[in-house]
Amino acid sequence: MVVLVLSLLISSCQPGNQEIQQSTATATVQKTATRTPSPMPTATPTQTPTPEWLLPLSELEEVELVFTHPWSGDLKLVIDKLVDLFNQTNEFSIFVTVDAPGSAQQVFQQTEADLRNGDGPQVVVAPIEELAYWHQNENLVVLDPFVNDISYGLSTEVTEDFIPLFWEQDVIDKKRLGIPVTRNTNFLLMNASWAKEMEINMAGMTPAVLKNQLCQARDVLVNDNDWRNNGMGGWIVTQDEYTILNWLNTFQLSEFPVSETPYPFDQPATLEAYTYLREIFDEDCAWNARNPTHYEYFVNREALYISADMYDLDPVSKTFAFLESEDQWQVVPYPAKDGKPELIIHGDSMGILESNPAQEFASWLFVRWLSMPEQQIQIAQANPGLPVSQSILDHVSANRSAQWKQVVAYLDTAKSAPRTAEWRVARFVLQDATYQIFLANITPDQYPQIIGLLDTIISDLRDQPATLGWE
Repeated sequence: MVVLVLSLLISSCQPGNQEIQQSTATATVQKTATRTPSPMPTATPTQTPTPEWLLPLSELEEVELVFTHPWSGDLKLVIDKLVDLFNQTNEFSIFVTVDAPGSAQQVFQQTEADLRNGDGPQVVVAPIEELAYWHQNENLVVLDPFVNDISYGLSTEVTEDFIPLFWEQDVIDKKRLGIPVTRNTNFLLMNASWAKEMEINMAGMTPAVLKNQLCQARDVLVNDNDWRNNGMGGWIVTQDEYTILNWLNTFQLSEFPVSETPYPFDQPATLEAYTYLREIFDEDCAWNARNPTHYEYFVNREALYISADMYDLDPVSKTFAFLESEDQWQVVPYPAKDGKPELIIHGDSMGILESNPAQEFASWLFVRWLSMPEQQIQIAQANPGLPVSQSILDHVSANRSAQWKQVVAYLDTAKSAPRTAEWRVARFVLQDATYQIFLANITPDQYPQIIGLLDTIISDLRDQPATLGWE
């Protein structure tokens, strides 16, 4: 739907189980009739109001929940085992059923359909922009009262162990919408052995430096004895939303808002990024590949750089082994106009959808349990992405690849991906706009018009009801 709208517009231009005990004691100051100093009042506990969500624990008995997540493979198997363990051991006989549609897109579509039918799920794993969308539509439970509760919340030890950036990503307008569970980031992979042979200097990674490297790789293949690789060598064009976002960030796109204020993509940075990408493409320093995965091109020295994320690291490593290449390769952040590259972090969090008080309380107890280190370490070991807690990150790093550790080394300079509901539609509009800028019949002098349409289209689409064909 998004693609169609934009294409038409472009073409026109060409816890413990104890209930909280209430204290009735109040602090008083003794008055005296003499000039002798009054004794200091003894500190006494202040009265703590009973949270609205706190039900008699008896009402949690045999509450049933549906837990929807996007994972597959090893991580799905781990989640299945963890849920079975929770069902067998939780003291309230809460029973959780797992629903795994197979992808983040399917989670959103199925959850939207369920919400329209008034039928679950109660706990959902989704990126923050989708949690924000459900919050906008009053379908999501704000988690601050649960997280901060003295008896049933998360301890300071647990919350302070979350990597600060990851923990803050789920807060919008000072409201916590989710609990982080996995994180991912996008970057470039460079064939370091090939770069060394070409005597490429990695110092000061700016767009101009990267362009010189890409064009140098192109020249090597143009001047070899194989005509079939002419036009290859540089970066393989990739148009997923986070690759595009990184290119915009390269040219210093303004910081993303953390509220529902509309975000402008019609900025000089967008025009600079698109102009740069088209320039390296027209000069054959970037090229389109036929195969949907770029691993073999990378291993065979047909691309000096490819775009990737955490989930690509293992397949790339296996491709090097399969093709018996001894080349060394490494992670490189996207370049930065100011010479200070940074990663953009995104990922999944656990949210609780509105249901009834018993299910919401039970949902929190399940989310809290799944957030504990004992469970999180099992999730982290089965997930190629980044753990959300520092202690677990340190623990699993020992068994991860050199490239995985290179990503971790860049986390100190990382920033968050967009955190608002608007990004849910903006990412698809950006993808379509990027597709347009590589078309032969679209010239760079049309880019301002294309970019000018971005914000209008995003604004028109952001408030439309989601449908099954939305994403």
